[in-house]
Amino acid sequence: FLSLLSSLSNYTFLTQNDLHKRLNEEGGTADYCTWYMRVLTACKLKSDPDRFAGFLCFEDGMTGSAGEYVHNPHLSSSENIAEFCMREVEPMGRECTMVQVLALAEIIEVTVAIEYLDGRPFDEERGLVLHRFSGEDDEGKDAAVRNRSNVTLLYRPGHYDILYA
Repeated sequence: FLSLLSSLSNYTFLTQNDLHKRLNEEGGTADYCTWYMRVLTACKLKSDPDRFAGFLCFEDGMTGSAGEYVHNPHLSSSENIAEFCMREVEPMGRECTMVQVLALAEIIEVTVAIEYLDGRPFDEERGLVLHRFSGEDDEGKDAAVRNRSNVTLLYRPGHYDILYA
């Protein structure tokens, strides 16, 4: 990962095929990038626990079935966020939720649009279900915020594909 960053910062150019190969190696650079994004996401969530805690759910055992989570009212916002990050954000191989997408979009200052292809009925008039995360209301913001990078993802249950950036 560091050698890839170094080669990019030193203008040692990789071909597009080489870069694609390095970013998609199992157990290689891609995993380091993914883990780094997970750490950034956890840091953002932990930096504002009161804001994000209401969106989180945790395993209850009594009312939740396997894999279903219910908010733990006995923990503070910070404790709920820390538990959520430890169980769902920081470990590799865990699926990303909307609150994680929002936190990551805010911390890296990109606008993320997600088109959902998840079995919902297709609406001829509106198309696919779309959620946009920019972290802030862009209306009335300065040009730097309004013109931030945009990434569009296609969500299929258990997987996100980059459509375009």
